[in-house]
Amino acid sequence: MNVAAWMLVTTLVVVFLVVAKSLLIPFVIALVIWYVIVGLNNWIGSFSWIEKYCPSWLSATLSMLVIVLFLVFVGEMIANNAQAMVNALPAYEANVQGLMAQVQQSFGLEKIPNVSSLLEGFDFTNIVSSILNTFSGIAGNIFLILIYVVFLFLEQVSFPKKLKALFVEEDKYEQVQHILRGINQAISSYISVKTAVSLLTGVLSYIVMALIGLDFAIFWAFIIFLLNYIPSVGSLIATAFPALMSLLQFDTLTPFLIVLIAVGSIQLVVGNLIEPRMMGSSLNISSLVVILSLSLWGTLWGVPGMVLCVPMTVIMMIIFAQFESTKPVAILLSANGNVVEESVER
Repeated sequence: MNVAAWMLVTTLVVVFLVVAKSLLIPFVIALVIWYVIVGLNNWIGSFSWIEKYCPSWLSATLSMLVIVLFLVFVGEMIANNAQAMVNALPAYEANVQGLMAQVQQSFGLEKIPNVSSLLEGFDFTNIVSSILNTFSGIAGNIFLILIYVVFLFLEQVSFPKKLKALFVEEDKYEQVQHILRGINQAISSYISVKTAVSLLTGVLSYIVMALIGLDFAIFWAFIIFLLNYIPSVGSLIATAFPALMSLLQFDTLTPFLIVLIAVGSIQLVVGNLIEPRMMGSSLNISSLVVILSLSLWGTLWGVPGMVLCVPMTVIMMIIFAQFESTKPVAILLSANGNVVEESVER
């Protein structure tokens, strides 16, 4: 009976996530942005002279203003670059066709019917347009996301009172507080570190791409920044996009090799040396679980789901660890099987 109930609940949750994704994705993105603003506010408050002369409400307002201006800039940048890239697609498509003709001639692929027809059927315009539509859709929801962020801050003031009213018994209230503290600490740590290393990767990559004169360098730098939130495969995709762009834009392979080697090296150094030192082992998530979570959320929510898969998995693991009936699931999700949170279910 328990198995049937779990299967029914899981099915209903999956259906709800798919049906309501147009409403849920902007809210979850707003929640992540709220964590970024809180992390930025805490970082600003860590300076003693700011803490002394700047009240907490002012530092929080400044942090929100910085993030809002950044989001407005991102939305404007995506819209402008998407339109410019759409206008340039015919020229790039001609370059692709010419490149494919050279590949066929160099390797004699035109004599192989299946390979030749496959290359001729490659539609570069549709591929790029689908990518642009994804990011344009996110940019189009920026106003809604900002509304959510504002109301999250308003809710932050009254939420403790509501929580206290919901859980009158002191032990139950402490249990919920324990869960929320664990979630906030883990998510804040992950998002803060991931944002910092992604920003560093994007800035360094932009410098490389700007030096070689790559078209839409700031757009590709933002894509690199965003894709670095996707575990494992994000860095590979982030390197492939600007490298492919340089292959289409320039007549020689030199810019392609520069972008591939330089951006790939930046990804390697930041992802394997800097990020692990900053992140540590605080998340304690199995690498296999990360890949499975990436596939699951990517299937349900596309690119936004792939970006948000780790924070949502962390939340699930922390909540599951609090109850005796679901603690085995948390152990399976963890990297080493050590779930330090004590069960609170009576």
